[in-house]
Amino acid sequence: MRLIPGQTVAFQMSQCLGDSLLAMIVVNNLARNGHRVVVFGDYIHALKDWFPAFEVHPTVKPEQARDLFGGFDVLLHAYPRNVVDGVRDWHRNVLVMDEWPTFRQVKTMVDIHVEVCRVDLGLTDVVPDNGLTAPAHLRHRSHSKRVVIHPTASLQRKMWLPERFLTLALQLRASGFEPEVIVAPPERADWAHLQQHGLPVRTFGSLNEVAAWIHESAWFIGNDSGLAHLASNVGVPAISLMVRNKIARRWRPGWTSSRAVLPLPILPGKIAKDLLWQRFLPVSRVLRAFDELQAAVR
Repeated sequence: MRLIPGQTVAFQMSQCLGDSLLAMIVVNNLARNGHRVVVFGDYIHALKDWFPAFEVHPTVKPEQARDLFGGFDVLLHAYPRNVVDGVRDWHRNVLVMDEWPTFRQVKTMVDIHVEVCRVDLGLTDVVPDNGLTAPAHLRHRSHSKRVVIHPTASLQRKMWLPERFLTLALQLRASGFEPEVIVAPPERADWAHLQQHGLPVRTFGSLNEVAAWIHESAWFIGNDSGLAHLASNVGVPAISLMVRNKIARRWRPGWTSSRAVLPLPILPGKIAKDLLWQRFLPVSRVLRAFDELQAAVR
């Protein structure tokens, strides 16, 4: 659906970090093309200091929907699950990008969001930038040897083997880097044993602090997760460990120079890859990708 010039847009964000950062590409381009757009989403609200040019509010609850959404011409979403319960019953312009063929293509999600802006929304002045701006007091990649290691993910099946993360971190340290592990506060107990090997295990009280710490780090290596997208978005080259090639082609970090690392191509079929990929992704393969990424950035 092409938007009419001057229409106002409320964008109800996903409850996933990576999805939210990618959706901000659409928000930024709507604003560039003269639309008043207001963001509703908990992740972007937590990062509102990084998006100073936009009006951002927390996710809308069903009982708030009429009051907060009623004055907008268009309600925009990435996925059907993001639509607030009951809204389709009374708002005539509820749009979901995942219902459009453009959104289902096999290319990077950054490119897909850019194409949605041009093809489906009819915008003319379109860029891949999502409008993120680092707070002025931060020093980009100032810790030149620090490598962020992120060993967790939203789903267990997306997580590489813990012992291989340990081996990776120790080999990076032996090569002169300063690997540091980042996990969410509830996950800290599961990873505290890494400190016995002299590896710092970091937790932070807010996503804003996480973004600042990653922004001042030099590199990022982790599972397919929202933090990999955040690292790329704040300008830190990222390596993301992926299950399958199709997933990698769509979901690899798409802003700063980054790499998706896949398991050895010997597993037959989707089911085998989903179940066994972790065991067929050796540490040496990740280290080789890290060497290639360093060469590309420098």
